[in-house]
Amino acid sequence: MSNALAIATVTQTLQNVLTEALVLANVSSAVVTAVRPDDPTRLPTTGVNIFLYQVAPNTALRNSDLPTRSADGTLLQRPQAALDLFYLLTFYGDDTRLEQQRLLGAITLALHAQPWLRNADIVTAEATPFLAGADLSAQSERVRFRPVSFSLEELSKLWSFLLKTDYVLSAAYVASVVLIDTSDPVPAPALPVLTPQLLTMPFQPPVVTSIAAAQGPPDLILPGTQIVLTGINLLGPDSTATSVLVAGTALTPSAASATQLTVTLPAGVPAGTQTAQVSQLALLGSPPVAHAGGVQSVPAPFTLLPLIRRSGSPPVYQITRQTGVGSPPADTVTVVLDPAVQAGQRAILALRPQAAGARPTLFDATLFTEGTATATAPTNTLIFPIGIPPAGTYFVQVIVDRAESPLDTDGSLHPSGPTVIF
Repeated sequence: MSNALAIATVTQTLQNVLTEALVLANVSSAVVTAVRPDDPTRLPTTGVNIFLYQVAPNTALRNSDLPTRSADGTLLQRPQAALDLFYLLTFYGDDTRLEQQRLLGAITLALHAQPWLRNADIVTAEATPFLAGADLSAQSERVRFRPVSFSLEELSKLWSFLLKTDYVLSAAYVASVVLIDTSDPVPAPALPVLTPQLLTMPFQPPVVTSIAAAQGPPDLILPGTQIVLTGINLLGPDSTATSVLVAGTALTPSAASATQLTVTLPAGVPAGTQTAQVSQLALLGSPPVAHAGGVQSVPAPFTLLPLIRRSGSPPVYQITRQTGVGSPPADTVTVVLDPAVQAGQRAILALRPQAAGARPTLFDATLFTEGTATATAPTNTLIFPIGIPPAGTYFVQVIVDRAESPLDTDGSLHPSGPTVIF
């Protein structure tokens, strides 16, 4: 870790290291400064100047501290900024004695022979009064230097645009990496693992091949009845970890095997096309407990048929005909349906003449949005204006989102009801 004084500590340490390296140049009175290269009043007559001209995020470590906090705001680890520091070294001296070049050679050799800041040098720099409290020496990563090679265009921009002064002999280095941490309290370490447990599961996802009614004709799936899902790998590692998702509700199978699951449809599932999906939870821990993260099947479609309600003894369909309703007078048919038609669903009344091959007549309900024929609120009671139909007996069906209520059949499998008489 290191605090906000880390950048200044790197500069001060580099200045101290380069001061020791000047001995190799055999240039008397040479010093190392850290001012702007376009400030002639403070630049050395003979020596080296250090100028920090750019700071950039370190690409390798810039996101290594993420996430710093959990969803509830608890500190997970201290936020840490990872930076690269770009330094421009400029050299000054007597041109006739090639002092600038001798100084450049000494500095280049020193940074090549030891391209990192030694911990002892950092500790010496931290003793500087204005760096009191700096703790760069405690950083886990070493600060290393590598030369930067400028193209002629980049060098021209640096001196003419950024510094706006005459060019002098110079070299650039990047110091990487500098880590700056916050002073937040260190989070408590994670609890130790007492008993490691490894769960391996073969990748055999459940596959649903068909869905049918448990009793009666397989294609007549009615509200509140049982359905049977047939497929492969349907049963997970434990029956309690296997469920069937229908209309957002997780259902526990009443009978389960690897090839079949039986569930009872809950109340409130809308009529029309629905899907069933097998979900198998992972059993983890000791004793095993079901956890999310298991496998699921691809949703398999089935059609839930609406059912015209019956009541009384013997049971009679709740279909009511009214005559002379409204202006001009017309007949209406009221049907009580299960399940309730939900908002956004379309319901249509089909009146089928008893004559073989006769085409049905279709009517939209009046409780729906005009022009769209879709329900605006859940309802079980549907009113259909039908005008004045020809006299006769008609079979009654209600179609909800293309799912037709079933007709009763006699012993010869001919339709027998429900009916309405006009």
